[in-house]
Amino acid sequence: MSALQFLVLAALILSSGATEETLVVKIGAIFFDTEIKLAEAFSVAVEEVNAIRPALRLEPIKRYITLDDSIVLQDLSCDLIGNGVAAIFGPSSKTNSDIVEVLCNMTGIPHLQFDWHPQQSERERINRQLTVNVAPMEHLLSAAFLDILASKSFDWKSFTIAYEKSAHLNRLQHILAWKHLHKTGIKMQEFERGSDYRILWKRINNAREKYVVLECPSDILTDVINASIAFNMTGPFNHLFLTDLNTHLSGIDRFYSRDFTVSVMAARIRSYIPPPVNDEIDVFDNSVDTRFSSLETQLVYDSVVLFYNALLEITQRSAFYSPQFSCGRGFWQSGPRIVEQMKKISPKSAMPPFKTQRLQINSDGQREDFNLEVYNPLIDRVTHVWSKEFQLVDYEKLKEKSTKAVKESRPKGKEDIWQKPIRYTVATRFGEPYFSWRPEPEGVHYEGNDRFKGYAVDLIYKLAEECKFDFNFEPVRDNKYGSYDAATDEWDGIIRELIDNKAQIGICDLTITQARRSVVDFTVPFMQLGISILSYKQPPPEPNMYAFLNPFGVEVWIYVMIAMIITAYALVLAGRIDQYEWEQPVENEDHELERENIWHLHNAMWLVLGSILTQGCDLLPRGMPMRLLTAFWWIFALLISQTYIAKLASFITSAKIAGSIDSMHGLVDQNKVQFGTIRGGATSVYFSESNDTENRMAWNKMLSFKPDAFTRSNQEGVDRVKLSKGSYAFLMETTSLQYYVQRNCELTQTGESFGEKHYGIAVPLNSNFRSNLSVGILKLSEKGELYRLRNKWFNNNESTCDVAASTSKAQQFGMDSVWGLFVVLTLGVFVAFMIGVAEFLWHVQRIAVKKKIPPMLALKAEFSFLIRFWLTKKPLNTYRQSRDSTLTGYSSLEQISSVSSAKRKKNTKRIAD
Repeated sequence: MSALQFLVLAALILSSGATEETLVVKIGAIFFDTEIKLAEAFSVAVEEVNAIRPALRLEPIKRYITLDDSIVLQDLSCDLIGNGVAAIFGPSSKTNSDIVEVLCNMTGIPHLQFDWHPQQSERERINRQLTVNVAPMEHLLSAAFLDILASKSFDWKSFTIAYEKSAHLNRLQHILAWKHLHKTGIKMQEFERGSDYRILWKRINNAREKYVVLECPSDILTDVINASIAFNMTGPFNHLFLTDLNTHLSGIDRFYSRDFTVSVMAARIRSYIPPPVNDEIDVFDNSVDTRFSSLETQLVYDSVVLFYNALLEITQRSAFYSPQFSCGRGFWQSGPRIVEQMKKISPKSAMPPFKTQRLQINSDGQREDFNLEVYNPLIDRVTHVWSKEFQLVDYEKLKEKSTKAVKESRPKGKEDIWQKPIRYTVATRFGEPYFSWRPEPEGVHYEGNDRFKGYAVDLIYKLAEECKFDFNFEPVRDNKYGSYDAATDEWDGIIRELIDNKAQIGICDLTITQARRSVVDFTVPFMQLGISILSYKQPPPEPNMYAFLNPFGVEVWIYVMIAMIITAYALVLAGRIDQYEWEQPVENEDHELERENIWHLHNAMWLVLGSILTQGCDLLPRGMPMRLLTAFWWIFALLISQTYIAKLASFITSAKIAGSIDSMHGLVDQNKVQFGTIRGGATSVYFSESNDTENRMAWNKMLSFKPDAFTRSNQEGVDRVKLSKGSYAFLMETTSLQYYVQRNCELTQTGESFGEKHYGIAVPLNSNFRSNLSVGILKLSEKGELYRLRNKWFNNNESTCDVAASTSKAQQFGMDSVWGLFVVLTLGVFVAFMIGVAEFLWHVQRIAVKKKIPPMLALKAEFSFLIRFWLTKKPLNTYRQSRDSTLTGYSSLEQISSVSSAKRKKNTKRIAD
């Protein structure tokens, strides 16, 4: 080897050794003069990477700008390129110019970005192939926000996005595409930095919004949130989601107090902690590097580490030379290789480790993987972790899976007051049996919820025990359920309290309607019912002992009796005229032949009466005239009797239902009884919005009644029914109707129920505790608690009204109703006996005259025989009694009878001779 070759070889060895020890690579950075912390983070990052391997050192060159001016940026970029920098960092997204990217792409100098820049199209990427951004891609961050809000832990169905005028809404693009922009989906509210933020919260409060996504820079975040306190937007049922990734630096924790109970959640990029095991999914540590607390400083650090590791790989594999040319007058060939190497750097191999987790650059130079922490910024408590692979994962579950990681979380310096049981304000209204004042015994005074009683009170107590929450009852001032006034575009009653966020639960006999569901949510129903008619129970009519005569008027009865008399005389006359009605000739005592006619007045009247009473008679006509006359009388008698029976049955039935209404149809078709319901209640809405003809007619009638047919409450309607004594009926829910009927014996339910309805518990729109209450109601139903509560408050066992007995009595006739029949029977028996006695006395008188004996003797003899009921045969002369007569008198009587018969025969024979 010649001396010249040895010297060259020695020089190469020495130069290579010098290079190994002293390779210095210049890097440039452009910052705004307000980004001092970013510049400091850049310097610290350079110092830390230089300590990794002394053979490779980075020499930073920093430049500062004041205004967003593309010409100034071009000059600064060309100055850095002229100084031989191997990469340019920045500027931040405060500039709208892309001149730095274009110059770097032209000269082959890698360009690194560390914050949010607008998404680039494929065409734009052609001129920006040497640009690498370590900040997460905005559309992925937007997808992460959507996963968070749509998860079961959040489940936001409707909310308002409040954003600062200069905010990057690209990070919310998925959310904006998730819901429609209207009052039941997403609403947008813009505000400007330095403006009166109270205007923003006033608009949100007027929209009755409780869920707000706040896109606000961290430096003004506390001022914006402080303005919400005056509008009652910081209650326990308000929700804030803060999208700024530097919320933890905003100082929002100063709002921590028991009065500031709004649910606040925020998101931030999860800091990287070196795992003790390489395959660990996630790790947990209690250390915090305060030098890089903001996301921007972390990303500046990561960009320097990323470039350094790529540069280290390039310098170890091939010869390296720094760029030495002016702006626009050359192209550095190593630049593209460094950019490609940056895309291959794995987070596990980077030294020193990145400050943010999962930093991986894709082929387009963008970061498409990262982890987010979802946390409560007031107490710095992490609740969930989001990742591209697993979406939203509960933080505690993640810790359980991380068996080999350090499981100490950050120390909790503040009590988590949001984990304690929530206290709900329960809006309700007075109305038995759902909610009323509890009577206070002498010497006892109730406070708080103990002041009230009722079905709703017991139900809330059961739900609170089942669902683990506290509550306070607050009766609404207007004591209304909640109806919409189209003139004012406002709601009242319980619904208004829920809309205004003054209450979180609304309960009473509150019917689930479509109109109410448009402004509040309802749980599953806790009671099913219908509508029925409450009417006054008319007292039974005064009993009429002669009611059986009512089917015919007085004149009809007179004409019937006249017809009977005339017909009887007609039968007698016709019978005498018709020769067929005379009997065959018989010989009389004078031995003369004579014919007898059976048609005399007594027999004729008996035939007429028997025909009317449908009993018939033994007398039968033989001649044609008599048969025709009798037949036509039978027709008349049949029609009269059957008409009477039918009319009597009609009178009996009509007496039961006289003046009553048995259905809604009957109520609408009559004009004597007015009817109404609660004004603005669900029952009135049922009629006013129904398409059924009968319901529309009922509604129109209710509107036309004078005085007003509507009431303010059920109790007022019940009182009105009782006072009207049958001239007013009240339409109400069947459960309440049964309650009042059982406690008011003068009231009754008319007809069957109709219009199926459901009672539910109302909560504000999109309340996340609604499902919890619904589950509680279902559990109470399965346990039978709802059935027991209904029996307790609606089926009163102490009722004094015997509904079954009154119903059965109404279907029966009392003695008062049929007493007249007994009177007629008694009168008939009495008259018959009086006639019988008269005839008996007349018969005694005839015997005394004929036999020429004293009347008393004849009377005594006849009476003596009369009272002997066991005797069935009567002697002709009862007045003749022998002294040796037996106790029964049979021998005497028979002897007397024999002697009398013998004498009569002798006398008859003597006369004949």
